[in-house]
Amino acid sequence: MTDNKIKANCEALKKSSPVLADIISKLKNTDNSCYSAPVIAKNGEQVPALKDGKPLFSVYNPSRDAENFLKDINLEENQFIAVSSLANAAHFKKALQSPNIHILAIEKNAESIATLFEHFDFTDILKNKNFSLCCIENLEDSFRNSYVPQLNGNFSHLALRPWVQYNAEAETEIQQILRKCLENISADYSVQAHFAKVWQRNILRNLRTLSRISCQKHDFPLNKIAAIIGAGPSLDGGISFLKANRESRYIIATDTAWRILLQNGITADAVVTIDGQNISYRHFIDKFPDDKALFVADLCSHPAIAEKAYKNGNSVQFIASNHPLCLLAMQYAQQHEQYFPPKIDTTSGTVTIAALDFAVKCGFKEIELFGADFAYTNSKAYAKGSYLDSTFENDSTIINSKETTFNALMFRTPVLRKDKSTVTTEVLNRYAQALDDYIKNCKSNLKVRKFSAEGFTTIFENKSFPQGENVPIFLPKTLYKSFDYADFIVWLLDSLENHDPALTAAVLPLAAWCERTGIYKSSSNSIESVFDYAYKMAKKQTM
Repeated sequence: MTDNKIKANCEALKKSSPVLADIISKLKNTDNSCYSAPVIAKNGEQVPALKDGKPLFSVYNPSRDAENFLKDINLEENQFIAVSSLANAAHFKKALQSPNIHILAIEKNAESIATLFEHFDFTDILKNKNFSLCCIENLEDSFRNSYVPQLNGNFSHLALRPWVQYNAEAETEIQQILRKCLENISADYSVQAHFAKVWQRNILRNLRTLSRISCQKHDFPLNKIAAIIGAGPSLDGGISFLKANRESRYIIATDTAWRILLQNGITADAVVTIDGQNISYRHFIDKFPDDKALFVADLCSHPAIAEKAYKNGNSVQFIASNHPLCLLAMQYAQQHEQYFPPKIDTTSGTVTIAALDFAVKCGFKEIELFGADFAYTNSKAYAKGSYLDSTFENDSTIINSKETTFNALMFRTPVLRKDKSTVTTEVLNRYAQALDDYIKNCKSNLKVRKFSAEGFTTIFENKSFPQGENVPIFLPKTLYKSFDYADFIVWLLDSLENHDPALTAAVLPLAAWCERTGIYKSSSNSIESVFDYAYKMAKKQTM
């Protein structure tokens, strides 16, 4: 296929979708295309036609037919529209003249796009930053990469009726993919809408603490077994084993389990915390027993924890997530040759997996999981000794006992029964699946065993990867300057005040919170109002 029009269209497509452009340019034939050659309308216009000969627009007045496609769309509001069928783009060309509208055109396959590229010139549209093109095969990635609710506002999906009638199965698949993507985006957006302000505050305060810590190198006893301690009910049965085998284990406690271990006379070697909510500080409200434990704190975690550990003389190792503000700070540190914390997998939202990833990246080759239940066992939500025990005990009355409060906690959402003594929830099931996925995708020489009432079960063992695959959590041999928070906050404030578009990604989570609270409306307001709010928040961290 050497048609000049195809070449020009592919060249324009390369800027936004180089992989798709390469596929189209290398096609040998278009037998699987859903299109035939265009038909000529009464006014002489070319109208795209399907293989059954049916045109996608009226052959009497195709322009009016195309214009009516988006007649109910308000071009003054920010909107993201997924359209089934590229056709000749006449049905959304006018909409793309508005800076508020983003169009994602979806085609059945690359062959269908190639047929259209052969007959129509799309070069101007393909260069439009508010336009995206994909086929069903890469729809999921294209949609997630192009639709940002905080910027694009409301979403809608439209389709040309003749195209749908001819490609019924393809349209069903498109709807299923879009529904799945929207569910995931909605879940992420909901979390951001609730926690983004807290994260923003936490990251800046933790970066300030990071700047006070001299660069450290941690030497881990890799000859020992790393014991990851969650706070699930099965931990009760593992306490005696941990006591008897304390010397041969490097104990990494999750924040919820740290206090439980202390009450049983076990001091953890490391403590991992990732939760940014104020309630997470309740795990650490008591006086620290000593300064031996290493505190591993996500930059998004509650800043009072790292601050208290630092003042107590404990070593603190910050870890970074993929939060956009963390990524921005990391980029700043790299540009100024300053130290920045390594990344740990916190995507699941559960601290147990974060602690497991920490152990793997430290280089431990044998790991044991305790209290990683992700379920309610024997009518218990947590192992004995968590902060909730004392909290619920203090609030209990004859009418509203501690047991009643724990039941309300466990049954606040619908439960799923696993067996006679165990129930779970959709959220806990997602955590369990996230653990399975982490283990399955772990590229390390590693053996992982899980403790339960029946003893240990090996859930992962792999010896096929070469040594040195893991990125160490401790500092590399080349020491960097400490992170300079004072300079960073000055640069950040200046960039926010001037609405530097390079910081747009960094404020997107906060935009979700601003929209939930009515400060910002993505369908009609400029993102600059979020920049102003982010500036006010950052300014407080200089006081």
